Amino acid sequence: MKRNYYLIDTENVGDRWFDLLQKIKKKDRIIVFYTEHHSKHLEKYLAKQVHNPRMVWLECTAGNNALDYQLIGVLSYLIVKHPKSSFYIYSNDRDYQTAIDFWQSRGIEAFQKDFSVESGKKAKKKKGKKKKGQKKKGAASVQTSAEAVMESACALEKPGQKKPTEEQFVVEIAKSIPVSDLGGWYHALTAVLGQENGRNWYLKVRDDAEWKERLSRYCMKDEYKRGINLVAVVLGMHNLDVTRSEEAYRIIQSHNRKNLRAISADFDKRFGKKPPQKYFKVLRPLIRVIKGK
Repeated sequence: MKRNYYLIDTENVGDRWFDLLQKIKKKDRIIVFYTEHHSKHLEKYLAKQVHNPRMVWLECTAGNNALDYQLIGVLSYLIVKHPKSSFYIYSNDRDYQTAIDFWQSRGIEAFQKDFSVESGKKAKKKKGKKKKGQKKKGAASVQTSAEAVMESACALEKPGQKKPTEEQFVVEIAKSIPVSDLGGWYHALTAVLGQENGRNWYLKVRDDAEWKERLSRYCMKDEYKRGINLVAVVLGMHNLDVTRSEEAYRIIQSHNRKNLRAISADFDKRFGKKPPQKYFKVLRPLIRVIKGK
């Protein structure tokens, strides 16, 4: 059974997506990303649909582009779990296009829907934009853990999954580490691909000018986004929860890179000590790189 997933960026499109539920198939799922700065209309809609099994409500941390990162993290998780499904991001934000191009180039049906054309038909539904600075505890009370959200959104049999190629991992690393930082590349490649394969790729990055030029085009400008992406690459490689990448990144950034004991203790506190919660172990070789020092 092929399912469509609709990921809603409410910070960008507000309440203009409310009619979507009546247009999708019963097997499809809507995942709504919102923050504490939601509108009154969204809260009323949430109250009506909070128990609807076709909808998943995910409250996100507010901040500059924070919701975008969390949406991309969930999108990546869903794609890994269900690569034969189709994914639609509802947003007018063009920053998602890079991620969509990345997945489309790998055979994934990922698309972006905006309201530049459709908004005229939906204008009557939308009586006002979301009010920033307005905190609604009612909506926050239905916040679901990331694990519960994913279990609800991914209620499908696991389809056959193709393991990402080494080149795909290299491209992901390129988004986080400038090609001028060869030391960072060496640590990242060997941590993700192992000593032998990692070193072989490192030599190619170091010595192949054409390859280096190609990789340089992928590097993201936002340092915060680069760090989260690098964490996500490592967690994904080790089959850990990539939706917690930002949380792991913040733990590392909150400590001195030399204070590994404090970082480890913080990971144990937030992620748990028992397998498969081995987040600190897999990220430790890259702490220096993640810290940017």
